[in-house]
Amino acid sequence: RPRSNTPLAALTGLNETIFVEAAQALALRLWREGGASDESRIDLAYRLCTARAARPAEQAAVRRLLTEARGRLQRGELPAAEVAFSPRLKAADLPADATPAELAAWTLVARVMLNLDETLTKN
Repeated sequence: RPRSNTPLAALTGLNETIFVEAAQALALRLWREGGASDESRIDLAYRLCTARAARPAEQAAVRRLLTEARGRLQRGELPAAEVAFSPRLKAADLPADATPAELAAWTLVARVMLNLDETLTKN
């Protein structure tokens, strides 16, 4: 779509069911295919969403987001199961080496990645 700075466009990208489910699926893909480190998963997220590697500042920003999300999930401020799972993605789909909280944290990262202007716009 053309570039837009309307708040409604951003809210739709963050809250619409299809975007939420796409973020859950992207988080699962990042966990399965992104390697064992946060950095390698962040790089895969950037490659999938923007067709380029993450810049150092972007890598750092996403690491901060991931750390903050993990903290909020650990403190119980966000319900991990509600963030990570939906009718399409169930707890049974969780890889053996992942926890609901980890998948939820990556889902929050994926929601941001899918809502970047660079991901959504054509110019």
